[in-house]
Amino acid sequence: MGLSENEQRLLDEMERNLYKHEADIVSTSAGPRTVNYTKVAVGVLGVVVGLVLVIVGVSAKLLLIGVAGFAVAVVGALWALSASRPATGDEVAAKRAAGQGPAAPKQAPSLMDRLAQEWDDRNQR
Repeated sequence: MGLSENEQRLLDEMERNLYKHEADIVSTSAGPRTVNYTKVAVGVLGVVVGLVLVIVGVSAKLLLIGVAGFAVAVVGALWALSASRPATGDEVAAKRAAGQGPAAPKQAPSLMDRLAQEWDDRNQR
């Protein structure tokens, strides 16, 4: 059963949007990253200190200490989560030279290529 003209137009529009946004998604989510482990350690320490302050504030029935502890824990968590950043070209080259990184980036098929392949495989059965 064929698609109506309206359905075909909507399908074409969806496909164009997928092609347009696929490059944005891949460029923001892929690629090597580096982690600053000092920031992670300081962030985790901040979370632990914050939670201790919350417990002390609750046990002493001092609202100000509990709120301050919660704030310290949130700031510590945000600090630890901000420790990852995209690797620079020099860092990637150094890792490849040391044998830690991939020798060559793998070119994965696009979403539309994978969907087309699945469609062809399904229709051949």
